[in-house]
Order: sequence, then C-alpha cells, then structure tokens
Amino acid sequence: MTQQQLLQIFLPILIILPVLYFRMRRMSRARPLKLDRMWVQPAIFLVITALALLAPPSPNHPERVLVALDFAWLGLAGVLGAVAGWQWGRTMAIDVHPEDGTLMVKGGQAAMMVLVVLILFRLGLREGLSVEAKAWHINMLLVSDASVVFSALLFTLRSVEMYLRGRRVIAAT
Repeated sequence: MTQQQLLQIFLPILIILPVLYFRMRRMSRARPLKLDRMWVQPAIFLVITALALLAPPSPNHPERVLVALDFAWLGLAGVLGAVAGWQWGRTMAIDVHPEDGTLMVKGGQAAMMVLVVLILFRLGLREGLSVEAKAWHINMLLVSDASVVFSALLFTLRSVEMYLRGRRVIAAT
C-alpha cells in the first residue's frame, strides 16, 4: 500500500474516533426531549434528500439519470434505513424527570453500537466499492444516493419512534 492509500484509510478513522468518543459521552447523559421540535431534523434531512435525488444530471456525470431498477435499490436502502432507525429509536431510554416533569432521553450502549456499526459499514463499503466498482459494474452515484436515502430514513424513523414513545410516556403520567 502506498502512503496515500494508508492516509485515505486512517485519516477518517483518526477523525471519527474523537467524534465517537464525544458523541458517546453526550449520549450517555440524560438530556431534555422536546417533542414539539422533533419534526425539524427529519424535515431538513428529507428536503436535502429530495434535492439530492431530484438534482439534474451534471455534464460531468450524465449517468446520474435514475432508471427503474435504481429506484428498487433506493427503496431497499430506504426500508433498511427505516428499520435501523426504528430500532435505534427503541434503544433510547425516555422517562419523565422526577422534579420538573419534563421528558428526558438517554442513549444506551445499544444506540451507540448502532452508530458505530453504521459508520464502520459505510467505511468498509466505500473502500470495498472503490476497489471493485469497475469490475462489478456498480454505479457509484447510485451507491451514494442509496446512502443518502438510508441516512435520511434512519434519522427520520428514529425521531418518529421517539416522538410516539414520548407521547405515550407523557400520557401515562
């Protein structure tokens, strides 16, 4: 391996490790859950996803035009993202603060493991496809679009599950 290839592999890891460490510390503390604002992040993700998918093809990438089979792959990525997001939302502990009655959310180790697995999977997929994409005739733009759809539905369904559970917790008190 050349020095540039090693740098391409280890630089993202060196950036991701501190981010994951601080994210884990933040997720392990209980923080307020504001149900009235939970729609904002998913709405932003869905708008960005729609803009990314509906963008006209650039002169540099005329293969950007999606065909019917591509929509099937995007649908599969969406379903997988939705399932993973729902499961991730279920791992978040939601309870009522005993003193002031506000909703509190705390991420557990399972939520952190979901995040770590997703990051490692994406890194492995990116490295593996960069080597084998031409041999397998894989459209890298489709893989990128599928990643965007997966992520958007992951975070959207996580928020939906947490919102529904938060309402049930409030109703039970």
